[in-house]
Amino acid sequence: MPKYVASRGRPDLPWAGSTQLGPDLAGAVREIRDRHEHVKVVGSLDLVQTLLREKLFDRLDLWVHPIVLGVGKKVFDGGAVPTNVTLLEPPVASPRGTVYLRYGLAEGTPLTGDMTAPDRGVGRDD
Repeated sequence: MPKYVASRGRPDLPWAGSTQLGPDLAGAVREIRDRHEHVKVVGSLDLVQTLLREKLFDRLDLWVHPIVLGVGKKVFDGGAVPTNVTLLEPPVASPRGTVYLRYGLAEGTPLTGDMTAPDRGVGRDD
C-alpha cells in the first residue's frame, strides 16, 4: 500500500512504498486522487486544513470525544473556508460517549449569521 508523506522537512521514510510529497500539496493530492480510489489522511491538521481549503475531500469523518481541553489545535482554524457538508449516515455513539460523524462535501457556500442570537433556528420548523 503506497504511503504519501506531507512534510516541510526531510523525514526518514522507513515504510516500504513511502513517498514524500513536493511543495505543491494541492497539486500532489489531485494527482494521488487520480491514481487511487481511496485516500485517507491520518494525523495532520495542517494537511486537513489545506484539503478543506482546496475542497480536495469527498468525505470528512469526525470523532467527537466527551472531553473539554480548553486549549489545543483547532481542526477548523482561521484559514478554513466556509464549506457546506451533508451528514451521510446517522451519528453513532460509543458507550463512553464518543460520537462518530461522517460528512460528505455538499454544493454551495453556507450562509452565516449571528450565532449569539437567542433564536438560532435550532429545532424549529419555521
